[in-house]
Amino acid sequence: MTTTEWLYQILLNLLDLSTIISIIVIIIAAAIIIKLGEKSLLRIEKKYEINLTAHYLLKDILKYGIIIIALALILNLIGIDLQNIILSLGIVSIVIGFASKDIVSNFISGIFVIGDKNVQVGETIEIDGRKGAITKVGFRNTTMIGMDNFKVTIPNSVLSTKTYKNFPMGEDYRLRLDVILPHGFDIFEYKQKMTEAMEKYEYINKDKEPVILAREINEEGSKVEISFWINDYKDRDPGKAVILEESNKLIYDYLMDEKNAGILRIVK
Repeated sequence: MTTTEWLYQILLNLLDLSTIISIIVIIIAAAIIIKLGEKSLLRIEKKYEINLTAHYLLKDILKYGIIIIALALILNLIGIDLQNIILSLGIVSIVIGFASKDIVSNFISGIFVIGDKNVQVGETIEIDGRKGAITKVGFRNTTMIGMDNFKVTIPNSVLSTKTYKNFPMGEDYRLRLDVILPHGFDIFEYKQKMTEAMEKYEYINKDKEPVILAREINEEGSKVEISFWINDYKDRDPGKAVILEESNKLIYDYLMDEKNAGILRIVK
């Protein structure tokens, strides 16, 4: 059979009503199996407490495995001999190898990343100046949500070849902020009010008391260092933002106090 005849036969198979129905049935069956498989995985994960990294791994294996089987059935149905295709791949393997070397590299790196368990879903990492929380570890790419709330996709080959900081889950981290208190502001009163303000925020560690120390005094006021702990590194930026906001509120209230009206005029 010539190539033209072979392609013509495939076209006839595609136009055949029974073939079309069979293809639709295969696609629907594959989609149903994937959905049922994912639900079964969720039940298994809850029973055996499987972590999220393994969840995405098993989900990918299930999904792509079913897709490959469904595709093979469809190709066979329309008259494409998979054995001939596999043999022909040997002829173009060098071309494909060069074209897909990055894909293969990422895939192999993904196996090592998943196997080594150095990067887990929920952890925070910093790589190439970007920090973020890992949301998915796949075979080819790892996905994280950056501190600016944008999704960042990292090829697994990058994780295998570059140095990155890893901030495991369940550890707390100290943050330090410097503020300038106006002259006359009682540092003990400031410390008491700031400590009370920090109690409102869940991501600030309540088991470790914040430390507020006066470092120096200059013409602008008293330079004070605020040192406190957060429960998760991914809350680093919002943690700093809310504490600065609380500090600014206290300073503003102090300056707006009638007793300090003279200081307010000087500041303005």
